Amino acid sequence: MAIYIGLGFYFKLNTESYLLLGIPLTTIFQLFVAKQPIYKLWLRDQQKFHLNKLAWTITSIFILYPIYKLTIDFIGGYRAPERIGFDLAMLLGAFAAGFCYSNFTKKTARDFLVCFAITFLLRMSLYFLPFIAGRSLFNPDYLRGLKSLLTYIPVAFVVEEVIFRGMLDTYIQPDKNPSRIFTALFISLLWGLWHLPLSDDNHSVWFAAAGSMVVSLWGIILSIFWRRTGNLAVPGFSHAFADAIRDSLK
Repeated sequence: MAIYIGLGFYFKLNTESYLLLGIPLTTIFQLFVAKQPIYKLWLRDQQKFHLNKLAWTITSIFILYPIYKLTIDFIGGYRAPERIGFDLAMLLGAFAAGFCYSNFTKKTARDFLVCFAITFLLRMSLYFLPFIAGRSLFNPDYLRGLKSLLTYIPVAFVVEEVIFRGMLDTYIQPDKNPSRIFTALFISLLWGLWHLPLSDDNHSVWFAAAGSMVVSLWGIILSIFWRRTGNLAVPGFSHAFADAIRDSLK
């Protein structure tokens, strides 16, 4: 993580480039440090990667928006390497999404709904409180929020969430014990520090670090439900939905 964050600062990477940097770093760590196959980042206890008919159906749904984005970017001339790379990451993530969502059990579905409900309440309270206090206007851009959701559902299987839940949480807490709050807290604090290269230049690094780590305590919830289910779709969707709320209110 120190290498990752350091590279982000040194090269002054934009958001897309910084996220994409995580792909080779995660691959190297998973194969040569954790010594586990890549697919276990998505479905922890699965013995092989296989897409059944349901998985292909789900993949075909999730892949539509990445194909649309890739087409629009080419037609519109937005061909910066990081932009195209991010579109391709979404395409790859769609296959992982199909793999994970097609392997839901009744228990997975229950945990999915509980994780989503907690995330919804936490995220909405963050934006509703200033609105209720009369300090901000609540005027969401629903279309922007939907586009964000369609982006981050597949991309969560390739960047960010796959790093902190699929990779680090599994490595640091191999017994999958959801009651080990301190390791979940440690990972959440790392997650907060990871955001530093993306912080607003108008804030000091230490101020941004403090703010990021406080907000990222929500990551404890995501780690708990990753450990309970071993299915990255559970924390991944909640993360994607939270980001969609944020983007709709920008």
